[in-house]
Amino acid sequence: MTNPNRRAVGFTLIELIVTIAILTILAGVLIPAVGNYTDKSKKAKATSELRILSDALSGYQTDCSAWPGNTDITTVTTTNFAMTGMPCMFTNTFGKTGWDGPYLSKGVMASGAMSVAVASASGSAGGGLLDPWGNPYYCYTFANGYSGTTGAVVLLSRGKNGVANTTAANIFANLPTSDDVLQVVTYKP
Repeated sequence: MTNPNRRAVGFTLIELIVTIAILTILAGVLIPAVGNYTDKSKKAKATSELRILSDALSGYQTDCSAWPGNTDITTVTTTNFAMTGMPCMFTNTFGKTGWDGPYLSKGVMASGAMSVAVASASGSAGGGLLDPWGNPYYCYTFANGYSGTTGAVVLLSRGKNGVANTTAANIFANLPTSDDVLQVVTYKP
């Protein structure tokens, strides 16, 4: 015998549809907010690591009277390069007088020597000091500055899209475009 005063247990179809609609609206609001927070934290990490690289490059230049690189850089030329290799940041590769390194504590062993970073190649994981998106940082050098100075060294993370969207003039002026992150090292060679 069934009790006519007893209510059926469970959700009605209307209640389920309303619940799903509410959850969908909440997800639509929260997912972009979480994605935005993730991008901001990655940019903050890139900014912090660019400062570390800037300090390391400045320290090397102060001690050795030259800029670090994969070759012995004694004068600033207008160029840009991925910050991979650069074993001179870890050992006195070029026999520089005054070398007082290592200038970086983070790196990766590659081809028998410490390197700042190794970029990923065709899907393989890179290593060392890469930006939060897994790409190497870039160093931009200017032999003649855009505002009458005698040169500049600027570091750049190409951001989430991995492309330098900032023009050379804006790199020099520390005005990043799109998702790029910049750090001016010096305005003088």
